Order: sequence, then structure tokens, then C-alpha cells
Amino acid sequence: MTTTLRNLTLLFLISAGLLSLSSCSQEEKKIVAVSQCSMDEWRNQMNREMEHEAFFHKNLEVEIHSTPDDTKQQIKDIESFIERKVDAIVVAPNEWQPLRPVIEKAYDAGIPVVLVDRKVNSDKYTAFVGGDNVEVGRRAAHYILDKLPDGGNIVEIEGLLSSTSSQERKQGLHEVLDSFPKIKIVADVHADWRKQIAYNVMDSVGKEIKDVPVDIVFAYNDRMAIGAKESLLKKNEEGKISLPRMPLFIGVDALLDDTLGIGRVEDGTLEASFLYQTGGDKAIHTVACILDGKPFDRETVFETCIINKGNVHLMRIQANHIGEQDKKIEFLNDKLDKFFDQYNAQKLVMWTFIIIAVLACVLLVVAMRMSMLKHRLNTKLQKKNELLQQQRDEIAQQKELAERQRDELEAERDKLIEAQLTSAEKKELEKEAEQVVEHGLDPADQKFLDKFNKVVLSKMQDSEVTVDILGAEMNLGRVQLYRRIKALTGESPNELLRETRLAKARTLIGKGEMNVSEIAYEVGFSSPSYFAKCYKDLYGENPTDALKKK
Repeated sequence: MTTTLRNLTLLFLISAGLLSLSSCSQEEKKIVAVSQCSMDEWRNQMNREMEHEAFFHKNLEVEIHSTPDDTKQQIKDIESFIERKVDAIVVAPNEWQPLRPVIEKAYDAGIPVVLVDRKVNSDKYTAFVGGDNVEVGRRAAHYILDKLPDGGNIVEIEGLLSSTSSQERKQGLHEVLDSFPKIKIVADVHADWRKQIAYNVMDSVGKEIKDVPVDIVFAYNDRMAIGAKESLLKKNEEGKISLPRMPLFIGVDALLDDTLGIGRVEDGTLEASFLYQTGGDKAIHTVACILDGKPFDRETVFETCIINKGNVHLMRIQANHIGEQDKKIEFLNDKLDKFFDQYNAQKLVMWTFIIIAVLACVLLVVAMRMSMLKHRLNTKLQKKNELLQQQRDEIAQQKELAERQRDELEAERDKLIEAQLTSAEKKELEKEAEQVVEHGLDPADQKFLDKFNKVVLSKMQDSEVTVDILGAEMNLGRVQLYRRIKALTGESPNELLRETRLAKARTLIGKGEMNVSEIAYEVGFSSPSYFAKCYKDLYGENPTDALKKK
């Protein structure tokens, strides 16, 4: 009896210890508190990016506290973060001067502070992630000069007067425009980043400029530009003002959104918008590096570019692709969360049952424990194997889809080049092609083609190589390379690249020294399944069947 009780006690302690270890094995999450200064579309996009990035850092729990441009509330939020001793703070300051003391307080308390979008004129922060607002202003100024080479009149709509982003954009704009006296700023107003305020202030602006032709309205974000245009359109329709012509409206942000940014460039509401990345994902990634003790950049500054009718279609393609990838990430994350919740619940129930069974009967508990442990391990291994196989299949499908989409995009770009050719240029290409057929390649053309083939062979193994890269190696632009290769061979550079890869693959298959996957990677395909499809389309047989013949 004593031995039985001793065994019972020992097994109980072992089981309790294992249950304790199981609970402790789940890493405690670190709290990342985000103080967001506004609740507009651009900020919402930043918040979504933060949440998506958090999917990849399971040891982080991100709390987002947004305020409707309320500096006092933002100060209260940060004070509460300090009191709670959160692990890191991410701040988008509404106004730099009032928020500076509380941000320095958090930094002095030893809490990592990452500033996003705006600074606070202090060195007491851990890292900064945001755009170069001065450069945005400069780029806007140069674009205005391109549009108004002979000078013109401009209306300038600024953001919140006390925000660093508004101040820096103004600085960059005037650094350039102040040197051009023919460019006159006939009105300069503040709209605090809001569409409705911009709509309202344009009423007074319209009265001031009713006799002055305005060429361009430059607003420091897209929402204000859209509000200003809607205001002028309505007042012009109502006859309250009479504009000789509607000015061009330029904004900043270029959100991937139908109602803002590129959507309004596409429908012609905006002449252009300057890309201003939100950087939410980079902010959380930086926080993760800080908390994990990994290297990080103290200053992460994003570049800007102009989005107008010339490139908005490509941005739309990228936006759609990014949207699809975001949905996939959310779907996979939901699946993983459900799996881990179920797994943890089952584990807790199982260990509770083991402890109760130990108290009831020592021998039965021992037998059940051994059986259940074996079953548990087998189940875990099986689930892991299934999950790994599923992930491998998904990765292979994504690689094939990405490679197929890249080829389709290259083909679409070739079609775009072809469509942009004038009738005279098409006739000239046809004439050059006929001369090649009739007389063959002259020495200069043969030398050019040999050089191109050499470049293709040298770059062939790189699955990321594009026609633009080949063109750079040939010191030619994409359009020039396309026209030259098309005239000499009748095929596009992208087609020649794929055929060269497949010809090399056929040679390797003939040697019989590598399997199909190895051959696909050797000739620059990242997806063996897509390689097999392209090979069969060109040669009429599956590469696996061709390899079996050797």
C-alpha cells in the first residue's frame, strides 16, 4: 500500500510538472502599444499593415489606439502605456511640440519608442519609420515646373500647421519654387488634412481668385485635393465663380484605393498623386528586431514617386496583387490561430484527464499515459507532415502562379510596346525583317545578336531576370531592345529568353544526369510544374517522359 501511494504521489508530481512545463512552453507575448494620431483612410491602411505584419511575429501582441486628431487624448494614451510598462510604443504624433515631453518620458523609462510618419524634434526615440516629406515637396515642385514651363498660378493647401509632415512638405516645395518668380502662389491655406475643411476653405479662396486664372491646386494629401476640386466644381456649376478653365489638382499619398489615391488618378479627378508609403509593416518589423535584440535601422526613410496617367495602370496591377496576397495571409493566419487554439485546448484536456486518472489508479494511469503519449506524438507528427506537405504544395502553386503572372506581364508589356508603334515604325520593322529573311544578318546585326545570346546564357539561371535587366546589360532600353530583337528574329526578347532556357533544358534531358526539378532550377525556372508546361508547349512532350527515354 505504501509503495502504491509512493508511486501514486510520484506520478502525480510528474504529471503536474509536465502540465506546468506545457503551460510555460507557450511564450508570453510582448505588448506593442500603438498611438495613432488620426482615423482616416491612410491611417487605417497603416493599421492594417501593422496587424498583417504581426501575423509573422507570434510573440507580439499589437494594441492600436486611434484618436480623431486629438492631441490631449494621444498624450493620455501614451501616459497609460508608460504606466502599464508595455514592451514597446509606436507613435504617429499629431503635433510634435505638445507630444515631445511624453514621448521623451517613455524613452527615459526604458521603453523602446518607434516614431512613424512624423518626428518630434528630439533625439529621444529608438527608431523612425516614414517618408521623406521634404523630398515629397521638392518632387511636387519639379512636377509643377514641368507642367508650367512658362509660369502660372498655384493654390497651396497645407495640412495641420503644427505637424512636422506639413512643415517639411512646405519646406521642400518652396526650396524649389521660390527660385522661379513666374510661378506665383495666389493662395495658401490650411485644411488640417481633412477633405471637408478643404472643401470649405475653397469657398473663400474662390472669392479671392475669381479674376485670377489658377493653373494648379497642390494639396498636401489626396483627401484635401479631392475636397478642393469638388468645391470648385460645385461653385462653378452654381455660377458663384466663373473659372476660365478648371485647374489641375495634385495630391499626396497615392493610396491603393478606388475612392482615394490611384482610383482618383484613374478617373481623372486628380492629375497626379505622390506616393507616400504608410510603413506600418516596417514599423512592426523594426519593433520585433528591437525586442529580439537583432540589428535594425534607426532611420527608415521611404522614397516617393509620381503616380499619374502614365503609370497608374501598373500601380493598379500591383495593388490588386498585393490585395490578393493580403487576403491569403489573413486566411492562413486565421487557419493557424484556429489550429493552435484547438491544439492547446486538446492538450489541456488531455493532461487534466491524465492527472485525474493517476489519482484513480496507478497502474491504469501508467498504461493510459504511455498509450496516449504515443498516440499524441504520432498524431503530432502526422499533422506536422500533413501541414508541411500542404505548405509545400501551396508554395509550389504560388511559385507557379508568380512565374506565370510574370510571363503574362512581360507579354502584356510587349503588346503595349507593339501597340505604341506608329504605322511607319511597323512598316520599318517589317522591312528590316524581310531584309534579314532575304539577305541574312549583316556582320553588325550578327554581332549584336551574338552579344544578346551571350547575355541571355549568362543570366539564364537567374529566375528573377527580366527583359529590363537584359536591356541594361545591352545598354538599351526595353523598347529599343524589343524593336531590335523583333526585327532580327521575329520574336520578342522574352520569348527568346524562354526558348533558350527550354533548349538548354532539352540538352540536359538528353544527358540524363539530372532530374526534372534540378533541370528546371538549372535553366532559371523557379517552378518545376510551370517548366514542365512550357516544355510541353514547345516540344510536344512532357520532360518526365523525355527523361525516361534516356
